[in-house]
Amino acid sequence: MIDQARKLFIENGFHATGIAQIARESGVAVGQLYRDFSAKEDIVAAIVDTDCRSFMAAEALRLAIQQGDEVAVRDWIRQFVLPEDDLDDSRLFAEIMAEAGRNSRIAAIFDATHNDVRILMLDALAMLAPGEALADKRVALADTILTMSLGLLHHQLVRPQMDVASLVHSLLHIIDRDIDALRVEAGMARARA
Repeated sequence: MIDQARKLFIENGFHATGIAQIARESGVAVGQLYRDFSAKEDIVAAIVDTDCRSFMAAEALRLAIQQGDEVAVRDWIRQFVLPEDDLDDSRLFAEIMAEAGRNSRIAAIFDATHNDVRILMLDALAMLAPGEALADKRVALADTILTMSLGLLHHQLVRPQMDVASLVHSLLHIIDRDIDALRVEAGMARARA
């Protein structure tokens, strides 16, 4: 049922998709649907939570940090910025962001997920460029990366026909340059200590 609701939300948006339509497409009685979810908002919330959390790949990053795997950590950061191959996922994410602007419950889920991603990003950057003196610079870089990712998503949705390869290359170059600069600064701080 969640898969059918997700498909309908991609095709029609949250507001143009009704409970009866979800039930019909899922082959579930409306009453059963209401036993599982008290409102359409609950279905939206379940999809938002699941999609956002799966996008994060948090366990893979935590493991890479734990193992000190700099290559995997940097790859996670790069993957975070790379555009989605599936336009449907991008369209649903845009619908989620729009709904977050209208619905406080969806906004809370989105904010919680955003904060989780931000914390993961900060952990990744701290592993790559440790040191308390760099904390503010890591925060600025994490916020920059998050903004780049959302901006690229928006760019793709508004201009789906445009090839974004050179833009992605440029964004990744900026991120790599800033991470490398932080790493140099962290190395210099360790040498002074």
